[in-house]
Amino acid sequence: MRTSTKKGEALKGLLSKNIRRYRELAGYSQEELAEKAGISLPFLGALERGEKWPSPSTLAGVAHGLGLNPHDLMKPEDTVSQEITKITGKLVQDINSAVYQSVKAINAAATGDSISKKPE
Repeated sequence: MRTSTKKGEALKGLLSKNIRRYRELAGYSQEELAEKAGISLPFLGALERGEKWPSPSTLAGVAHGLGLNPHDLMKPEDTVSQEITKITGKLVQDINSAVYQSVKAINAAATGDSISKKPE
């Protein structure tokens, strides 16, 4: 096998893993992503298995369906893992903040205090 063929297969494998990883992170089924991307379910399955290579417009459609830029789907796995860690860290912060605000509001309601007291 020529070196360029090996690199092409490696790139196809990277793309297939990233499509699946981002789809799962987004919480989409294959059916949902296929619909958002404007492609058939069997074709998306083939992309995720690394059996097919998308056209540029299909790649753009899949990326758009995931809320990404097409180049995000070509990033090395360690970069994707770092981004997933950032995203989940941000989600945890947002959840903690929402819980804190909810508890604060419940406590204020229970004591009759206003959450945002205005100076008199």
